[in-house]
Amino acid sequence: MRKSLFGGAAALTLLLASPIYAGFATSAVGANGGSAALVSPPSSALGDVSTAYQVWNESSGTLSSSVSLENNGAVGAYSGVSPGTSTTLTSGTPYGTTFIQLNPGIDGTVNSGQAIINFSSKIIGIALSGTTGGVPGSLDNTDQYGAPGTTYPTGYTNPSNNRGIIGKTNDFFTIMNGGTELEVHLTAQFDGFKELRVFTAGGSASGVPEPASLAVWSLLGTVLVGGSFWRRQRPAV
Repeated sequence: MRKSLFGGAAALTLLLASPIYAGFATSAVGANGGSAALVSPPSSALGDVSTAYQVWNESSGTLSSSVSLENNGAVGAYSGVSPGTSTTLTSGTPYGTTFIQLNPGIDGTVNSGQAIINFSSKIIGIALSGTTGGVPGSLDNTDQYGAPGTTYPTGYTNPSNNRGIIGKTNDFFTIMNGGTELEVHLTAQFDGFKELRVFTAGGSASGVPEPASLAVWSLLGTVLVGGSFWRRQRPAV
């Protein structure tokens, strides 16, 4: 019995040494005439056609290389022509990524109102640009942190639509609630689409345990209960 307790304690130590939270979107709702849905990652980002904002959680862990992003997650109101302060997240930074897309597939101007997305941890950066003039933007450069199994439009070079919102006068976003809430107001034109990738911190802002931390506490409970049982079963000396 003592051996099993030691094994449980060792496993607990390993789990506690690993990140136990992942910053992801927890909800996505429409506002002011818009509609939004938190969906499972599709097989193809461009195949996920909808007049509603499509939001999906992608991946989490630590960055394998540094990434440069156009917005640093500071609370405030921004637009495609005023995206905020840029930032560079260094290699090894704990992160979670969430993708936001408006892809109505309509040959005309589509103003889809607003979407409000809440996250389990603070926004630390947002990728806002696609390929421009043959130069990959932040969306292209961070597709490696997308959802496994989802094909992204890396290198998309339509002259009138480069998947991002940088330089666009009709795209807006606001970071609120201490950096854990994002409101987007985007416009897609002529079969075009708009995308953002949100990087969130690898720690929980709400204190609500993610599945990994639930496993830690479950194991801790097992170890403690087992230890109590073992002590009760020891013969008196």
